[in-house]
Amino acid sequence: MRSLTYAQSGLLLLLAGAAADSTSGLFTRLLPTDGFTTASGRGLAAFAFLFVVLAVRDGRGALRALAGVGVWGLVFVALNSVGMILNILSLSLTSVANFFMIFATAPFVAALAARLVLGERMDRATFLAACAGFVGIAVMMFAGARSGAVLGDLLALVCVFLYAAVVLVLRRCQTLDILPAITLTVLASGMLALPFADFSMVRPPDIALFAVFGAVQLAIGNLLIFTAASRIPAAQSGLLGILNAGFAPLWVFVFLAEVPPPATLAGGAIILTAAVAHLVWTLSASRPAAQHRRSG
Repeated sequence: MRSLTYAQSGLLLLLAGAAADSTSGLFTRLLPTDGFTTASGRGLAAFAFLFVVLAVRDGRGALRALAGVGVWGLVFVALNSVGMILNILSLSLTSVANFFMIFATAPFVAALAARLVLGERMDRATFLAACAGFVGIAVMMFAGARSGAVLGDLLALVCVFLYAAVVLVLRRCQTLDILPAITLTVLASGMLALPFADFSMVRPPDIALFAVFGAVQLAIGNLLIFTAASRIPAAQSGLLGILNAGFAPLWVFVFLAEVPPPATLAGGAIILTAAVAHLVWTLSASRPAAQHRRSG
């Protein structure tokens, strides 16, 4: 039986990471707590899990690894932890499908940010896909304004911009050790939300949900995604947004029978069509370039 290549294993890790990461909407619906309490409980549970993983990896050097993330690591922690909190607040105010359809535009926004801030070249296909993505967002947010869910959609859009900023940080500091950076990030998200949280009404079953939420979605999901990102070509990283947008409504439909509204289906169709078309174009364009490099 033929073994998987490095890139193929990366795609499988990305698929598993998206399946885990996209459960945030389901857990948010299952927990009876408000957004800040959910964000705090999830973050602290994820920290407990990741610190054990870090301790297994580094032993007595775990604390030294946390202290050694550096300035760019702290910027990564600040941006990503705020994004994690806004993620939960958005999901508590809008539909799961809306959030993940909007977040599917994140790779294009990151490409635009890289063009403006780092001067990276952006091809026409990426620009057109980004424009189509914003059209899809506008369709969903127009419906959200009529239904009172526009704040949740706006927070989802802020999450997209924060993600783009995190990507810029990672490109600026490519030697950043991801495991301690993520461990500090989830701790920061839990602590930042803690002053606004209320755990007085949390029951034992809710504590168990927090533990699974933090370990599966936040900790394992991030570890799988960032490990996959180191193995696959940059052209395939856009798959994450597409996979999340597909998985997230599916989990909620299977377990809670929540059906996306028509405006979400319409706007999401625009976003996902643009994302899939962009991915196919990028992969087809990258093959001739790779063949040319090999022949040269």
